[in-house]
Amino acid sequence: MDKPVEGAGRYNVHGKFVLPAQYSLGNFQGLINVRSYAQTDKLRDKSATWDSVDWLRSITRLPIVSKGILTAEDAREAVKHGVSGILVSNHGGRGLDGVPATIDVLSEVVDAVRGSGIEVYVDGGIRMGTDVVKALALGARAVFVGRAVIWGLAYDGENGVKKVLEILRDEFSIAMALSGCRSLDEISADLVEKRSAYSSKL
Repeated sequence: MDKPVEGAGRYNVHGKFVLPAQYSLGNFQGLINVRSYAQTDKLRDKSATWDSVDWLRSITRLPIVSKGILTAEDAREAVKHGVSGILVSNHGGRGLDGVPATIDVLSEVVDAVRGSGIEVYVDGGIRMGTDVVKALALGARAVFVGRAVIWGLAYDGENGVKKVLEILRDEFSIAMALSGCRSLDEISADLVEKRSAYSSKL
């Protein structure tokens, strides 16, 4: 709902990527012929609102996770409309140029839903095991990994993806050990120092 139209990021507009003819987007087969990133705008329902979440809840028993939440206000609205989870995401910066990094707003969202029973997840910028530790320390229940997995896929298919996940797991275990954390429960916010603490006064 936070992205009713495709963003006008420079690399989206000027990149002019078109899917090679021998490939297709499997998720959309039989629905619409999408060959370029710009064409994905055809897939959006520009009329979606929070009421759409209420309607969706009325027709399914599946848990609903709201993706794209970046503020406490939207997080509280998601709680009000009965979502089961929140995925803090800026869609890789492909929506609105200049939106904050997800790690910078994660604590705000977690604080806004504290006590509601709603789980908070995060994606964006997860490249190393230390990134996972930071996200968990700031209150995420889990992280989603996108680009690193795609890089692994491009490198060596399924084996490349496995390798990326193995590297992340090993780096995560090392980061926990070097932070003195024996279990996930011991990962806490005091492990994360805000960047502003290192900014120059000059």
